[in-house]
Amino acid sequence: MKKFQLKNFLDKPSDQFHIARTTIDSSEDLNLHSHDFFEFFYISNGQGIHLINNEEEKLETGSFCFIRDFDIHTFKKASKEELVITNIAIPIDIVQQYTVRYFDGVSLYWTTNESPFKGTFNKEALKELINRVNILLDKPRNSLYLDLFMLHLFDILNQKKNIDDEIPNWLIQAIEKFRMPHQLNQGQPGFLELCQRSADHVNRVIKKSYGLTLSELINKERLHYCAKQLAMTNAPLKNIYTAAGYQNHSYFFRVFKKEFGVTPLHYRGKQHKIF
Repeated sequence: MKKFQLKNFLDKPSDQFHIARTTIDSSEDLNLHSHDFFEFFYISNGQGIHLINNEEEKLETGSFCFIRDFDIHTFKKASKEELVITNIAIPIDIVQQYTVRYFDGVSLYWTTNESPFKGTFNKEALKELINRVNILLDKPRNSLYLDLFMLHLFDILNQKKNIDDEIPNWLIQAIEKFRMPHQLNQGQPGFLELCQRSADHVNRVIKKSYGLTLSELINKERLHYCAKQLAMTNAPLKNIYTAAGYQNHSYFFRVFKKEFGVTPLHYRGKQHKIF
């Protein structure tokens, strides 16, 4: 078994990371290996098998994984289609800095648990990731461009809607459509119509995906619509909350303050300050 060393992949001594896009089309290219660095990879095309720590995992377009230095892994094709892998090799000390700086010391993605962090990006997130990688490929391999890319990656991952394993696409689309005022006004019946599924099923999936009930999700979407309108427009307050589906002035003030910690008028005042 080989142990890859980051220094052997760097073009210049000043380089801080390595990035490569590889097409696997022969079993001769495959070798089990570990590294002295951390790695992130994703699949931009094809299907395959990820052999990792004596286990086999299916790969498809959009699959991604964070590999630790102690993981032993490789890849093999699973169809006639080319398997295209993009991977980024990052020094261990830089990952440790990310952990301290952005995740309060918790190793969120390069976790120390038995199984590495993995998932599958949906089409929109994969497209965004590929665009970011295309930019990175043309840039110097320094800390500035590595940090810019990783922050975008963390942002994509933090939005759970971008990972198909977390939330089904029909629910993502229903929520996006529901954010329009004419949909917010229709409440639960309108949301269920967008989902095209039973209320019980929708409730179960929302609870699993967001930890909320259907009613709580709808109320949160309505409140965040109102908050955005308060921050970005001068529309009368009543017009805003009635457009979102609230009819009772006192009730709206109460739930808004519970969500944001301030009254709607105080919230608008804070957002409209000139600095």
